[in-house]
Amino acid sequence: MTALLGVVLVVKGRETVGDLAPWTRVTVAVLLVMAFGGLLGATVLAVRAAAGTPGAEILLTGEGLREWTRIEVKAVARRIWCAALLTLVALSLLVTALGFTWFGPISDSVKPMVRVVTRGESMCGELVGTAGDDVVVKGESLRQTRIDRIVSIEPVKSCGQP
Repeated sequence: MTALLGVVLVVKGRETVGDLAPWTRVTVAVLLVMAFGGLLGATVLAVRAAAGTPGAEILLTGEGLREWTRIEVKAVARRIWCAALLTLVALSLLVTALGFTWFGPISDSVKPMVRVVTRGESMCGELVGTAGDDVVVKGESLRQTRIDRIVSIEPVKSCGQP
């Protein structure tokens, strides 16, 4: 079951970057902006390679056309090479950003803390989840209690205070 959860995390990733530590969120945002800028630049270079420079004068004399063609072929080759390089850099930045979202540290404030009151005891800690008919809470130790014994569950900011 744990291996399946790990595979889902790698394939799917997190639902939101809001769960990440603050420095990781900023890093992901910067990487995504840089990747977008790189892909935009690559697109502009590819379009200019395909369509030429807007407003460029094309000479219709044989010698002028030959010289323009020689210069333009070099410019097109350079633009295509730069567009390909920018695309690879942008995709690398995108993959790095995805890696940060998948494997980046979780913010400490994201863990849902709850106080579970049953008929006879009170537990406080991180809500881990459910296991069959039990609710699992991780405080100083991992504890569980049956759902039918629970009187109330309330969210708390920390276990010291409600």
